[in-house]
Amino acid sequence: MSAQAANLLRSVSNAAWSFAKNINSILPAGDLPEPSWAPASLPKSWERLPITMGVPRRTLSLCPQCNHEAVEAVVRGEASLADFRDRPGIIAAEILEEAGRVLMRKACKQHGPFEDVLSNHPAFFRRMEDLGFGQDFKCAGDEAVHYHGPNSIRTGRGTYLIVDLTNRCNMFCSPCYMDANAASYVHELDMQDVTAVFERAKSFKPQREINVLFSGGEATLSPIFLEAIQHAKSVGFHRLHVATNGIRFAQEEEFAVRARAAGLHGVYVQFDGVTEEKNRHRGIGNYMEIKRRALDNIAAAGMKTTLQVTVVNGLNNDGIGDIIRFVADHIEKIHGVIFQPVMFCGRDEDVSADERYARRYPVSQIAYDLEAQTSFR
Repeated sequence: MSAQAANLLRSVSNAAWSFAKNINSILPAGDLPEPSWAPASLPKSWERLPITMGVPRRTLSLCPQCNHEAVEAVVRGEASLADFRDRPGIIAAEILEEAGRVLMRKACKQHGPFEDVLSNHPAFFRRMEDLGFGQDFKCAGDEAVHYHGPNSIRTGRGTYLIVDLTNRCNMFCSPCYMDANAASYVHELDMQDVTAVFERAKSFKPQREINVLFSGGEATLSPIFLEAIQHAKSVGFHRLHVATNGIRFAQEEEFAVRARAAGLHGVYVQFDGVTEEKNRHRGIGNYMEIKRRALDNIAAAGMKTTLQVTVVNGLNNDGIGDIIRFVADHIEKIHGVIFQPVMFCGRDEDVSADERYARRYPVSQIAYDLEAQTSFR
């Protein structure tokens, strides 16, 4: 498609969207259809509850230390999951702009003050907030799914389900949000657990097509990995993915074929850079060979890979342009790339305050680093 044709298509699409919004704004309530996935008729734009946005504003957050103590109490058997759900360590916080940054500040009566950088580009931060949808339908029939105490989900688009099959892993990464290989116990789901997860996942509305992501630890180490995919497919879930380091896909040529046959739709492969140096913190020495072999085997099975990049300030943020060029060179095997900037929070309680501040990488910085490291504008 030529640039002129693309611009024309974009203009037509924008005009159609503006027309549809204007028509929607003047139609009376109740005139829109009620889809099978919704608990009621589609809401008008003026019926949607706005999301709380803007700076400064008050919100709720976690005290990292209180949260850590609440988790440890459950692990030691001194508190129940219900206790943790109701008292996870929530404290008041303020989001404000100061010295060209958007900050979150909070203070715990027991553990003192905390500060985190949400964005170092306030205009970009506001732009991203402005793109947010208004709140969706109120959830219905979700008692077994969405009750999380003070942080319960009360409205939702119902589009993503993450299933952590195991906390085991065959790498030794830092950071690791599951503390895999650092935990003193193994936690794995069995098929009874998996069956219950997907039964509950069908129980509520609104529920558009749900994307399922099997994760961990390293999900492919679960002894029921293929069976779990097969079960999810059999009960009506079709967009099934796995988040993986790719080792098993690289080691066994037929593993991707078996996963595809079980119902796997796509693969998210962890990828931090195009050199061994950028990936040394993962604890394996032949990182790029593993990734290339995994890409080949996944493609041979008829699936495409999405690269999942954890960006840590001072570690690999200077190499994200090289990742984009790698994607372009292997576009026949790669569906896309997801950048996940590290913004340390609740589970990183053992990270020092100085390290947390130094390694934190705000989401907004991705756009500016991509501009500086590539020819994209």
